[in-house]
Amino acid sequence: MRRAELLFAVVVLLLLSAAWGLDRLIPAHGAATAPARQPAGSFGLLSQAWYCPLPGSQGLASTVSTVDLGRSGVHLRRSRTGAPAEADVGPGVLTAVPAAPAPATAPATAPATGPAIVEAFGQPTVSHLTVLSPTAGGATSRCSQQPGARWLFALASTSPGYDSYLMIANPFLEEAVVTVRVLGAGGDQVPSGLNDMQIPPLSQTTVFLGDFYPQALSVGLDVTASRGRVIVGRLLKVASRDGVRGISLDVGAPRPDVRWIIPGGAAPVQGVEYVAVSNPSDREALVSMLFQTESGAPPAGSEDVPVPAGGQALLKVSDKVPGGTRHGTIIFSTNGIPVVAERMTLEGQGAAQSFQSAFGVPAAASRWLVPAGSAAGGSDTLAIVADGPDKATCRITLMGPGGPSAPAPLANVEVGAGKRGTVDLTPYLGGQPAMVMVEAVSGRIAVENDLGLPAAYRETMQMVGTPIE
Repeated sequence: MRRAELLFAVVVLLLLSAAWGLDRLIPAHGAATAPARQPAGSFGLLSQAWYCPLPGSQGLASTVSTVDLGRSGVHLRRSRTGAPAEADVGPGVLTAVPAAPAPATAPATAPATGPAIVEAFGQPTVSHLTVLSPTAGGATSRCSQQPGARWLFALASTSPGYDSYLMIANPFLEEAVVTVRVLGAGGDQVPSGLNDMQIPPLSQTTVFLGDFYPQALSVGLDVTASRGRVIVGRLLKVASRDGVRGISLDVGAPRPDVRWIIPGGAAPVQGVEYVAVSNPSDREALVSMLFQTESGAPPAGSEDVPVPAGGQALLKVSDKVPGGTRHGTIIFSTNGIPVVAERMTLEGQGAAQSFQSAFGVPAAASRWLVPAGSAAGGSDTLAIVADGPDKATCRITLMGPGGPSAPAPLANVEVGAGKRGTVDLTPYLGGQPAMVMVEAVSGRIAVENDLGLPAAYRETMQMVGTPIE
């Protein structure tokens, strides 16, 4: 080897050695704060970021609540809220801050400045979004940790007085492109104007469905991103001429499934209860419906109800369940075609009717988190269904602004196998919001919380829990 070549090789080796040493001493830029990816199909909570689509462009102020699930304090960084950008929160403490609303004059399809984002460092957390409006009602929405390429909703409406909005949030620096497919009784359709919509970086775009789709009592929605990843929330704002009023707010399901559990529900004495089932696949689904009650033999369900490919069906629960009966509902596809399910209730009569809806969950688990209570007060009931052949024994912990509490009467709650149990949380909440952790010491469960708001709000806030296994 020539002397020049030998000298060059020695220099290269020295440079590589130095770079290796520096790499060990200096961590990669951004590694401490980069969001960890959640494995597909996992429900485990991560502590990096929560994304909350905001309904501010519809004149609804909202509040973002976050609770520290760890054993020591957590550092929060929040954007699009009225609170300081940085805050430290103690273990088991629920902190609530107002979300910054978008301008009330913004057009229905105009991009806003983005969703509310809560980043957490050091401990696992969970965040959710709450709307309380005496003129519109109340609703609680899950926030999401997983921007994705697909979001599904079993229920939307373009009937007069039933205003459906999609809030499509893009938290990334790259543009996203999404298409909205409407799943109706006669099949699917991509309305003109909802194909290949461009969602700018770091923004939220609100779509009013009534501008693009003719009047329909009930449809499902399939929102798919062909480029980028997004978080999609749906707001149903109801103020009909016949007196129905209420709001429903939640993020969509990331995928369909062959089985859904809707833990709560009470067939109204006056009114009607449905389960909306949408089928985003290209084959007809056959679905059956079973009920779980607090005691005695459950009412007979429905069997093999057809849901057309790319379509939606409404299953009338109140024809099967006597008025006033508290129950859980299981929807399952008997021919293996995955679907999405959501409960809808119209309660009362005349000018005093209220509207509520709640998503189902695809599987039972042993640990759940669900928001409860509100700053407006109200009566609060927790629905727990024991899924499977075993009785469930549960421990309930409340995490509020003052920290965690574990009331003795909630330390050993039993629910019979295949049945629903109901727990009155009102005496333990003190008229304040809280995050409720329900842990099954034995058995597997699904959880929903129903908050009956004071008379000025008229309706019940219904919220399914989040599994944290």
